[in-house]
Amino acid sequence: MSEPDETTTPNDPVPRSATGERPEFALALRRGRTRLKGLVANSDEQVRRKLGEILGQCGLALVFASTVAESGTALARHEVCVALCSDCLVDGSYVHILRLAGQSDTKVPVIVVSRTGDWPEYLTAIRCGAFDYLAYPPIAAELQRVIRNALLGYRRQRRLEGA
Repeated sequence: MSEPDETTTPNDPVPRSATGERPEFALALRRGRTRLKGLVANSDEQVRRKLGEILGQCGLALVFASTVAESGTALARHEVCVALCSDCLVDGSYVHILRLAGQSDTKVPVIVVSRTGDWPEYLTAIRCGAFDYLAYPPIAAELQRVIRNALLGYRRQRRLEGA
């Protein structure tokens, strides 16, 4: 096994650029000079920071929200191309964010990150339109894979719509 260099982390064997981004995300997600944005909706600052780090490693600029109202504003302005939200926010839950995303004409994929990891909650989230549902704390590689798949689907949808 080769020695890890400064662009590889011990738990993540995929090489990264000097900015910490995975090459496949950095190349696939850039539109000219504008970076795509990801929404992190969570009322707990520590959780927002952890999820934000993972989104940042995917090459996305970050938009943070601690309420459903703030999340709705970001979704309505078409600021984001993917959203991570928790099962509990100050003024609502992931169900409210899923409704807002479903009403949006861009159909932003929403990934629910839950502290419970409960099977009935999983089914509820999927039925309400969540792209995926993961238990917190998520495994970084698993969340990055889900984000990559969500973004690929989002890009395909936007191309089909002619945007």
